Amino acid sequence: MECLNCKTIFEGNFCPECSQKSQTKRFTFGKIINDAFKTITNTDKGLFSNFKNLTLHPGKYINGYIEGKRINVFNPFSYAFIAIGLYLFMDHYYDYSLFESFKSSGYNKERTSNSNYNFWYQVGYFTYKYIKYFFLLNIFYLSILSALILKKRNFVEHIVINSFIVGHAIIISTLLIPIYSAPIMFNPLTYLIICALMYQVYKKYDYKLVVVITILLSILSSTILQFIAPLIGLYLKSLV
Repeated sequence: MECLNCKTIFEGNFCPECSQKSQTKRFTFGKIINDAFKTITNTDKGLFSNFKNLTLHPGKYINGYIEGKRINVFNPFSYAFIAIGLYLFMDHYYDYSLFESFKSSGYNKERTSNSNYNFWYQVGYFTYKYIKYFFLLNIFYLSILSALILKKRNFVEHIVINSFIVGHAIIISTLLIPIYSAPIMFNPLTYLIICALMYQVYKKYDYKLVVVITILLSILSSTILQFIAPLIGLYLKSLV
């Protein structure tokens, strides 16, 4: 039998070179729905597999992926993007009293001539309205410091690790919205989960105190950076 993908001659159900199935079915609506459902619910290699293993064995699961055990793991970047999509969907139906004033009020007409007031109003409104769309940038921000200090992994590997971590923290925070509703960028649970997951991944390093300090500094720097970037953008816009 010739492999449909790489043209290798083989016998059996799977190609030994590329793992292509020997027999494939035509696409139908039923097959597409079935494949999508399996991708999400499969406890061995689907989205639910990531959720289960990142909850129960995060350090082992993530380190195993980095070291090459990748066959049954749902792609970490896809996991993170699905996580933020799920959060944005849930967020659409929840109002947070901390920021209700930005939804219900516009500029104060008596103070519109005050450019300083207008600038900080825009900063607050942008933070409430749009910064959640950029939350995945924390993957990059977290990786900067962790890669500089914890050098057993290269920068790209830290990006992969933090894609798992941030994605999983978002999903858990989203599931807890009915119990504890707060915007993800201001939700302390999200950052606590990130800290716990990072520690599970890096705890085998020789100096645990260095690991703890690195995690705390990474969280602090990423939190600052996610607010500084839009602040700089709005400031430059106000100068134009």
